[in-house]
Amino acid sequence: MTLTVITPPAEPPVALAEMKAFLRIGHDGEDTLVADLVAAATGQVEGLLGKVLVTCTLERCYQVWPPTLAGRGAHLRPGPVSALTSVTVVDADDVGEDVTSRFKLDCGRLQLRPWSFAPAIPTGGSVKVGFVAGYGAASAVPADLVLAVQRLAQEAYRNGELADAASTGVPRDVEALIAAYREIRL
Repeated sequence: MTLTVITPPAEPPVALAEMKAFLRIGHDGEDTLVADLVAAATGQVEGLLGKVLVTCTLERCYQVWPPTLAGRGAHLRPGPVSALTSVTVVDADDVGEDVTSRFKLDCGRLQLRPWSFAPAIPTGGSVKVGFVAGYGAASAVPADLVLAVQRLAQEAYRNGELADAASTGVPRDVEALIAAYREIRL
């Protein structure tokens, strides 16, 4: 199961000028560094949440159909998923068949439409599911998630590196900001 970005976000969740103001930087000498810190902090927040902040188009490739597809549906990640763009069965020679009409999106889950069945995946083939994920434009990203990105970028600017979530964790205030957006899996 692989994930490919088809269309990246059009803009970061925090504009360069906004981040520079947050860091109280009044010159253009560190613009590249600040932009890189925002990108890294965005990636860390998205990784912690399993969500995309600014809308982009993604493609998830499966070698076998997810086992939950026939029941409640296969949860597409990262979320929040807003649209299903394509479902294509590809054979070993990379020849695809569009089967999108057999599927629907319901609450971020890929589901079979009534009276439809999942087509067979040929030996050596795969199924590619295209979808749109994210909260929308940067202006639509929840303010607390924007603040989490800003705080992580600020910490990296102060410390000279982005915190490694596996070893040092994220600052407590950032953890509190993103806690409400974490998905609880039962």
